[in-house]
Amino acid sequence: MNLVLSVSLQVKTSEFYRYSRQLRHEVEQALNYFHNVSEQPLMEMKSNHIRSAKPQTAVFRGMIGHSMVNSKILLLHKPRVWWELEGPLVPLRPDCLAIVNNFVFLLGGEELGPDGEFHASSKVFRYDPRQNSWLRMADMSVPRSEFAVGVIGRYVYAVAGRTRDETFYSTERYDIIENKWEFVDPYPVNKYGHEGTVLNNKLFITGGITSSSTSKQVCVFDPSKEGTVEQRTRRTQVLTNCWENKCKMNYARCFHKMISYNGKLYVFGGVCVILRASFESQGCPSTEVYDPDMDQWTILASMPIGRSGHGVAVLDNQIIVLGGLCYNGHYSDSILTFDPEENKWKEDEFPRMPCKLDGLQVCSLHFPEYILEHVKRCT
Repeated sequence: MNLVLSVSLQVKTSEFYRYSRQLRHEVEQALNYFHNVSEQPLMEMKSNHIRSAKPQTAVFRGMIGHSMVNSKILLLHKPRVWWELEGPLVPLRPDCLAIVNNFVFLLGGEELGPDGEFHASSKVFRYDPRQNSWLRMADMSVPRSEFAVGVIGRYVYAVAGRTRDETFYSTERYDIIENKWEFVDPYPVNKYGHEGTVLNNKLFITGGITSSSTSKQVCVFDPSKEGTVEQRTRRTQVLTNCWENKCKMNYARCFHKMISYNGKLYVFGGVCVILRASFESQGCPSTEVYDPDMDQWTILASMPIGRSGHGVAVLDNQIIVLGGLCYNGHYSDSILTFDPEENKWKEDEFPRMPCKLDGLQVCSLHFPEYILEHVKRCT
């Protein structure tokens, strides 16, 4: 920031600045951009637009085995090659990820406490691929792990989840402009291990665990029907019209993945059975698609092997599924490719990840060439 102010001062004292309205406008715009740090994801300008033609598939976080956290950002940058960038130096276990205009928000999850145990976290970090830099943003109101997120307009919503001692129904949202959190209408039931995706400016929540059993439930949040401020801030549940039940999935599942593609929601894998006595789980290989116009789920071709804690992304008009914990008990570094048009799965279309990851977060990001020039090839 100090460098920006120094450069702008030199520009402002130049003769060209005094006689160029265009230059004055661009300088003021740039200063405003760097001054309002929290608003940057919402400030679309020609000068901060990344001109890279093709987005990169980026993998954030994930667990290597039971205790080691992946601290790198892994990029499927060039055909058949994985590259890496440095991630945030925070020992967070798998957390939620939200994308706002090519900025990445990592939220919650678990972090190592002073007692040597992992505890739910309220921390929020923002990643800017333009500078390959991280910022700590305002914490969530409560620590959360195994929750769901979605972005609608200027808000990032965090839904339900749990700590080691408590399961939540509370829902809150992050105001990007104000850099603060506030409670909104709570989810109808306590839940964790669910998945959330935004479609048509509504947040869809699927599956999860309620009362120690997996759920088929599908519930949609419509922010245009939010309750009063008093209802949002109350700690007890309040019935409102903000949440609406939709057609249930064909399979109960938790720790699955969901993604929107061509106006529909696709759900992949997860855990379909949790035995209450032993807490053992059974992986689910099934795939389903939801049509919001028909309010109907359709079963699609199953994955070659069931998995949970995997990542999903859209790449070249296909949906790719990365890593996760397979139901044979092994962690995976493989990438499966699903063609929605042909309803077919393929394997080995892309190179395996450099490590076996569970609980990873995947997205597509544009990186400037000057950042990609400094990536390191994964070994």
